[in-house]
Amino acid sequence: MLKVEQLKIFIALTELGTMTAVANSYQVSVMAVSKKISMLEKQLGQPLFSRTRRSFTLTQFGQDFKLHALQVIAQLDTLESWVDEQNGHISGTVRVLCQAPEMIHETIIPWLDKFLNTYPGLNVELDVKESVIDLNTDDYDIFWGVSDYLGDQFSNLKRRTLWTCDYGLFASPNYLRLHPILNSPDDLDMHTVIGYLHNKPADIVIFQTDTGELAHKTIQNRIKSVTGLVEMACSGLGIINAGNDDVKIQRAIQEEKLVPVLSEYWYKNVSTYVYYHQVKGEQAKVRAFIDYFIAQKKYW
Repeated sequence: MLKVEQLKIFIALTELGTMTAVANSYQVSVMAVSKKISMLEKQLGQPLFSRTRRSFTLTQFGQDFKLHALQVIAQLDTLESWVDEQNGHISGTVRVLCQAPEMIHETIIPWLDKFLNTYPGLNVELDVKESVIDLNTDDYDIFWGVSDYLGDQFSNLKRRTLWTCDYGLFASPNYLRLHPILNSPDDLDMHTVIGYLHNKPADIVIFQTDTGELAHKTIQNRIKSVTGLVEMACSGLGIINAGNDDVKIQRAIQEEKLVPVLSEYWYKNVSTYVYYHQVKGEQAKVRAFIDYFIAQKKYW
């Protein structure tokens, strides 16, 4: 009979790529992981992976099996979460990672006191990583305010939408006075972008074509950073590519320090998500956190 623990270790290996990473995640030995995978394959009667010395690649059977295993785990986690909540067993520590400190201040901190009073058995740890998140090294329960790249990279994560905005271009009036007029994305070739350091590449600009298709353009870039992009744009150092719902950008526009550029070519309806694991025993506290703070969206 198949066991849920086997399925979860199998899924973890498909996401993390090495038995060592899975062993560290589950706090067991590499030998234990290897035995569970071998036993699972023996029970199934077919190999799940094509193995080399350095990597594991899913067989076609393994790919199909993974899809069914994910469905089973999701259903079981939902059931276990419901039982925990019915019994009032919501306790422990919720570890939350955001990609910008402003996100914590604007969407979590104002309601944190009431949340802790509502769930006296829960503790909260809030952290910030202004770079690409990697589940191999970033051990958190919740990834708050992240774009779709994390879900694309780790399909075992679940997600809910936090908000949707338009991804636009912004520059200071002084910068625009000193540079050629922007009438279309082709004119960007004569301009400079302030790049986000961990974008690949950092000098890329995202926009939408006349037909509504997503497009990318690489333009001149002299500055790459993980922070201060709005402030640098206000000082005239270049154009920034960012969400139009950013509080700093909205404030800068009101103060006439920034102006929207090429708004008819902005990338529309870009979603930001909260991602979380499908892990036994953690679903109740994770669900409590996510449900509570998403309920405050109307105040953000």
